[in-house]
Amino acid sequence: MISNLVDLKDIFFSLASKNKTIAIVTHQNPDGDGLPASFALKKILAQRRIYSKVILEEEPPEIYDFLDVKKNCEVLSESMEFELIILVDCHEKKRVGKNSILIEKANGIIAIDHHPAGEVIPCSNTFIDTKIVSAGAIIYRLFAEEIEYFPKDVKNYLGKAFYTTILNDTDNFMNANVDKLTFEICAELMETGITPGNITEKFLLNKSASEMKFIGEVLSTIELHYNGKVMFLNSTLKMLQDNNLSSEATTKLTRWVKGTKGVKVFVYFREIGDNKYRLSLRSNFINVNAIAVKFDGGGHTKASGCEMNGDFAAVKEIILKEIGVQL
Repeated sequence: MISNLVDLKDIFFSLASKNKTIAIVTHQNPDGDGLPASFALKKILAQRRIYSKVILEEEPPEIYDFLDVKKNCEVLSESMEFELIILVDCHEKKRVGKNSILIEKANGIIAIDHHPAGEVIPCSNTFIDTKIVSAGAIIYRLFAEEIEYFPKDVKNYLGKAFYTTILNDTDNFMNANVDKLTFEICAELMETGITPGNITEKFLLNKSASEMKFIGEVLSTIELHYNGKVMFLNSTLKMLQDNNLSSEATTKLTRWVKGTKGVKVFVYFREIGDNKYRLSLRSNFINVNAIAVKFDGGGHTKASGCEMNGDFAAVKEIILKEIGVQL
């Protein structure tokens, strides 16, 4: 494990300069932290004439079009092989999904994360800081001095990418992880020429009428348990199909119920296949990560996720029992 940013930077450029082929990888179902942070890292490396590729399991969501998403990443193929793998916003092989085949072929691995330490990849150069708001914020602090001298357009792109990572992992500054350093970083990002309101609109708002209708249908599924302390809501593949939407529409659904009076735990169940569900767990009162890791998921103490197989009623019962233990 790497203990500080100075050592991380030395190791980072030592390995990046020695290896000719570099892949930047984030976790399965990439979010607004891991993906924009990966784009930013690719751009920073390019300023040093170190070229890399951001590799995803599948085509990227359109929500990141304002960061030129299609130009900045490639979809995994089995023939791909890279000497150095840089993991962003994750450090466990199991969270990388199909991209784990790249890890097996690599000569070196660097992992930059802010999630609680789990199964660190053997022989990897791993840096974890759970106190910082996002993986993007770690990368920004790592290269802040260099960024100051980058061309104006590059600085602006990086500002948008890093600000997006903070928007994502604070849920627009609503989460308990917001601290003084968060605002200090945002103030510095303002110097890159970003317009926060514009980024917020493109990333968190900008919904079509069909998406708003879908959100309404999901909210109509709300169930309360434990005397209103636990809220469940769910979406089905049919809901998406009826509204002519892709799975991208399920992103950040829990933000629509956050702050509901009396509710301490939120769980959003997304149907992703036959008897297969992806769960988003949110709470400021219990450790939802402790629940997610039991089902090979992970995340943060207050925001985590996992996938489960089985009958929907049975899945809900299992999760409700796990929540009950902590409540």
